Amino acid sequence: MALSADPLQSFALSAIPGSKPAQYRTPPEWTGHNRKLGEYFLAHGYPAYEPHPRYLGELRGTWYQIGRQYGERAGDLIRMVYEGWYRELLPVQGTSQTMAAYLARQQQFYEYLVPEALDMMHGISDGAAAELAASAFPRELSHFQKVLMINSYYGLKGKPPASSTAEIASAEDAIHCCSGAVILGPATRDGKAIHVSSEDQHFFPQEYLVTFIVDPADPRAHRYTVTDSAGEIGSEHAQNDHGVTVSGYAGGSLGILGPTLEHPFSGYRRPGLDWQVGNFYAAAFADSARHAVELLTVGRPEYRTKSGHKIVIGKCTRGVNWVISDSHEAFVVESIPADQKGRARYAIRVPGDMGETGAHYIVSTNNVEAKDSYTEDNIHDPAHPMSQHGNGAQNPTHFGLNLTGTRFWTFMWLIKRNYGQITEGMVQAWRRTHFICDQSGTRHDFIGNGDHRIPVYLVPDTATLCWHSSGPAGVDTFAGVDTYVSMSVADDLTSFRTKGRPCEWEGPWDRLSLHNPPRLA
Repeated sequence: MALSADPLQSFALSAIPGSKPAQYRTPPEWTGHNRKLGEYFLAHGYPAYEPHPRYLGELRGTWYQIGRQYGERAGDLIRMVYEGWYRELLPVQGTSQTMAAYLARQQQFYEYLVPEALDMMHGISDGAAAELAASAFPRELSHFQKVLMINSYYGLKGKPPASSTAEIASAEDAIHCCSGAVILGPATRDGKAIHVSSEDQHFFPQEYLVTFIVDPADPRAHRYTVTDSAGEIGSEHAQNDHGVTVSGYAGGSLGILGPTLEHPFSGYRRPGLDWQVGNFYAAAFADSARHAVELLTVGRPEYRTKSGHKIVIGKCTRGVNWVISDSHEAFVVESIPADQKGRARYAIRVPGDMGETGAHYIVSTNNVEAKDSYTEDNIHDPAHPMSQHGNGAQNPTHFGLNLTGTRFWTFMWLIKRNYGQITEGMVQAWRRTHFICDQSGTRHDFIGNGDHRIPVYLVPDTATLCWHSSGPAGVDTFAGVDTYVSMSVADDLTSFRTKGRPCEWEGPWDRLSLHNPPRLA
C-alpha cells in the first residue's frame, strides 16, 4: 500500500505527546542521567526522549486489565513507537496487507503457546486506543495489530519471499544486536549472582522507554519487572519474584532457509516465539531457571497438544538466544526457526561448555556456540552443532572474529581475569569499555596503523561492550547502538539500568526493586 500522504508531514502532525499523569513521574531516587541523550537521533517532528524510562507503577489484575493500565499510562509513547516501526517495516514488507498476514500467523501461534500475551496486547491496544486512532497510520492495521506489530518487529524485518525456490538466506541481511552474561555466586565477591544485558539497536523509536512492575491475578504467574520500548510486553531483560531473570538476543543467522512464494510462511518467516515475547513468557511463568528453559524449548503440555509441535519455534527474524538465570543456575537457549532443510532446532548451553572457569558463568552475544542441537521432533542430534549457524569466528572481520565474536570474547576474558572478585560496580564499568579482547585474550583498542588508526568502538564491523558505530568508520552518528543496559541481582530481586549508552551515563544507574518498589507522590 502506498502512503496516502507525505509521511514526514503526517508524522509531524501526529507527534503531539499526550499528557503524562503526575503519579507516573520519575521516582525521586533516580538521580543519574545521560549527558548525550539530547544528541541521539530523533525523527523529524517527534518530542525529545524523556531522561528516564517512564515508570508506570504496578500494573495489577487480569492480563487484559494489566495491558489496559499500560496502554492508558503510556499511550502517547506507544503511538510514537508504532509509527516509527511502521515507517521502517513497510518498505521491507511492501504492503500493510502483507504485514497483517504475517501478524495473523503470529497471533495463531501465540494462541497455542502463550495466550496470556495476546490478552495483555488486547488490553494495551484498548488502553491506548485514542492515541493509536490519532496516529499517522491509523487505519492500515487494527489497534490490536499495531501492538502485535510492535511485539513482532524483528520478525517483520525478514523479507517476504521473492522466489519459488527455497534458498539459504543471505548472510548480508543479518542484523546483530544485544549482549550479556550471567556471573554466578562463586565468581562474584559477595556470592550473589549478577545477570547483565544490553539492547543494542537504534535510538528511534526504541528510546521511548517505559518500565513497570506486573502483579498478575493469574494463579500460574509471578510478579515481575521489565523495561520496554513502549508497547512491548517483554523486551530485552525481565526479572520475576523468584529471581528468574531472562534476556533475549538475536541469535544464529547463517544456514537459515528462506520462505518461498508457494509457502510464504516457511523458513525464517514461519510463525514462532519472538525474542521479546519469550522474555515475557519466561519471566511471567517460570518458577526457576530450569523451568524457564523448559518453557522456551518445549513449552507447556497444552501447547504441544494443540499445536502439534514438539518444540517451541524460536525466532528473531532468524535465530534467537535467551540467557536465563536464577540465584544458582544459568543457561543459554539457542534457537533457530529453520535450518538448511527448513526445520527448527534448539540447543541448551551451560556454564563450562566453553571452558568457563569453575563452570560458574556464561556469555551470549549474537553468536551460537553449542556443540549439539535438538531436532524439531525434540531428538538430541550431536551431529548437527548449533555453532554452524553463526559462531563468533565465522566470517571474521578483525582479529579472527566477527563483530559478535569480539563482544563474546571480551566478556569471557573480563570475567575469567576477575573471577571471584567481581562486583556490581565492576560489571557496570565493563559495560562502558571501548576496547575488545580477541580469543587469545589480547586487548585491542584500535584498528589500523599510524595516522589511520580508528578506535574499535567506532568501527562498524567490530563491536565493543559499549558500542557506538552504526555509520562510517571513525564517525559517531548517534543513531545507536546501546538503547539501554540492564543488570539484575537475583538474591536482591533488584534491577539496575541506564538509558542509552552506559559510557554517557553519569551518576547511579536507575534502580528498581521487587522488594521495595519506588513510591510516587
